[in-house]
Amino acid sequence: MNIALLALWSCGISGSSECEAIESGADRIQVGFWETSDCSGEPVALNSFSIEAAADCYCWPGHSGENSADTFSCNDGDGSFTYTQYGSLECGAGDNSPTEKTVYTTSCEQDIPPTLYTMILDYSPCE
Repeated sequence: MNIALLALWSCGISGSSECEAIESGADRIQVGFWETSDCSGEPVALNSFSIEAAADCYCWPGHSGENSADTFSCNDGDGSFTYTQYGSLECGAGDNSPTEKTVYTTSCEQDIPPTLYTMILDYSPCE
């Protein structure tokens, strides 16, 4: 089994592209990423997202480049989680428009880029 764990990083101050590693904790959900459309088998990568809506921007080196995210939200009632992702190491910056993403506990969803599929593995911090 060779699963890439996407490191969690605290993004640098505005205008900076530097990131510092941060610890995962009880206030983070875990999301798996697969190359199969039914999320079968072992995920090819894992990532953890803060459940705190006002959490600082955090960033990670991704499959297709640099990424950052903010505006985190547990969605009551449907076992889903929403966040805004940017194509740079700085939230609100970069050439790419922000993408609002929603992942679910019960369904495998096609991600962006469309070569990956996502599903929540641990939703307990949202409960």
